[in-house]
Amino acid sequence: MPVYGEKGMDILTPVQIFTAAASMLGGLALFLYGMNTMSDSLSRLAGGVLDRVLNAITKNKFFAFIFGTVITAVVQSSSAVTVLTVGLVNSKIIELGQAVGLIVGANLGTTATSWLLSLNSVGGESFIRTLIKPSTFSPFLAVIGLEMSSLARSDKNKNIGSTLLGFGVMMIGMNVMSQAVSPLGKLPELQNLLMGSSNPIPAFLFAVLFTMIVQSSDATVGIIQAFSVTLFINFGTALPLICGAQVGTCITALLSSMGASNSGKRTAILNLYYNLLKVIPFMIIFYLINSIFNFSFLDSSVGGIGIPLVHSLINVIGAAVWLTMSKLLVFLVNKTIPMDKTEKEEQENILTILDPLLIRNPKFALEQTDNAVRMLAKTTQDCFVLFRKPSERSDDAVERIRSYCRRTKNYREQIDKYLADISVNNVNPSDASYIAFLSGAAASFYRISVMSAKTVDVLNKASESDVFSSDYEKKELLLFGSAINEILDITVRGFGKKTLSLAAMIRIYREVITEMNDKVKKRRIIQMHGSYGKQEDSELFAELYHIREQIIDDCDSVADELIRYLTSTGKADLADIEIDDAKRAVIQNLFLDKFEILETE
Repeated sequence: MPVYGEKGMDILTPVQIFTAAASMLGGLALFLYGMNTMSDSLSRLAGGVLDRVLNAITKNKFFAFIFGTVITAVVQSSSAVTVLTVGLVNSKIIELGQAVGLIVGANLGTTATSWLLSLNSVGGESFIRTLIKPSTFSPFLAVIGLEMSSLARSDKNKNIGSTLLGFGVMMIGMNVMSQAVSPLGKLPELQNLLMGSSNPIPAFLFAVLFTMIVQSSDATVGIIQAFSVTLFINFGTALPLICGAQVGTCITALLSSMGASNSGKRTAILNLYYNLLKVIPFMIIFYLINSIFNFSFLDSSVGGIGIPLVHSLINVIGAAVWLTMSKLLVFLVNKTIPMDKTEKEEQENILTILDPLLIRNPKFALEQTDNAVRMLAKTTQDCFVLFRKPSERSDDAVERIRSYCRRTKNYREQIDKYLADISVNNVNPSDASYIAFLSGAAASFYRISVMSAKTVDVLNKASESDVFSSDYEKKELLLFGSAINEILDITVRGFGKKTLSLAAMIRIYREVITEMNDKVKKRRIIQMHGSYGKQEDSELFAELYHIREQIIDDCDSVADELIRYLTSTGKADLADIEIDDAKRAVIQNLFLDKFEILETE
């Protein structure tokens, strides 16, 4: 049955309508395929750069905003950058507050796609104007890209080819959609719909739903632009559709965060809140002002340029407002998903910075592993400090020590597994040395935490047997605890700074403390056979001295691992560790003056 116009003239048959609709869906499929192919290829090309600079860039929200804008314009996908941000926050590489700039920038950067598509609307029949239209040169790019992606041997060239192919297919799909909707413009119903109405809410909700289905605001905006090339669309219709598309695209980040921790979910919620607070107040204020001044341009044709102009204007206003109010966004998100006690404990025991996605870049993954070992070292030191002073040992402190020890065990297991996963890739000799160094240091720090926990058991038994009760014994425990904490502190700092001078100091401190421990141990043996000690307590003393020796040896093991790594990779020369006798004597005397053990009476 034919479709008739107002004067009863035969306009379109059902077959023509079906054919046009099928062509439009085919064009949409090509557009989405091309966009995803181009986005994925560009993301792979820029992936290493993203991993290396994001942590430094995001320390300043305005730099993060600029970077998010530029990188989204390059990879042509705000969803890709937003999903990446979810992963970065989930893995603790960046904090939620640092993610604000990236997300705001990603939303502005995605307008580059609509500006690019607007080139298809360039008027005129001159050769130059025809040549710069993407619909003209995109088939050639698609063919070149297909040949490159098929014949290239290197991954870089394959990705470049896939990028060109994706861009060409996207533009071809755009052109197919534009041509397909041209006959549909004769339908009165579609004309009335595109002319808009006084109520923008239906168009806004439709755009939200449609964008959630296709999971791309660029696709929705691209379809609007395809319609605007051959059909009349006014600003009154385009505005709520563009606003709805920006809210609907948040579904991608929300879906990607479903398997993430609460930190990742907060980032997806942050993206949703930003788009809601960017779009809804804008629409409310705009239409309130319109009710007073009755903007005449709303009935004008939006054209190919008007759509990216509106798209960019909304995001520029949103960026100007919410970059200065970023703390409010973070506050709202934290109120929505507050951090409970269980999550805090889980986060403390899980090294979320060891994200499997980062393993594709071994150097960056090893930097993250280095940070993880530092966390292990700091936790080990906190564990030791808790029992160092006898007066500070309480049931709560003992439980915290055991909790720290469990945490260091979890840390060490996660670090070992992550290093093993990195090793599966083809790593160069320098990275292989780095892996060995990190693994050895992690093992040493973990053993120190185990010895700290054992010390708690020894001191608890000693308390029951009334051992270490004299003033001299208490003083001895206090001074030795301080001495070992001193070498442990230097060891932690030495691992962080990675200098041979600190490694040399660890070795000197080891010699001095070992000598002190041997001297006190001999003195204790004499006391055990005299009137100062009890024979039955000898096992506790022997175990305590063994624990001290083990902690000192493990500190020295970290120094050995550090020396081996620095010298094997050419980062330092073994001669740098040599300390002359005069300097060695100064260090030893300073140390002995601080931790002199009382002479027996």
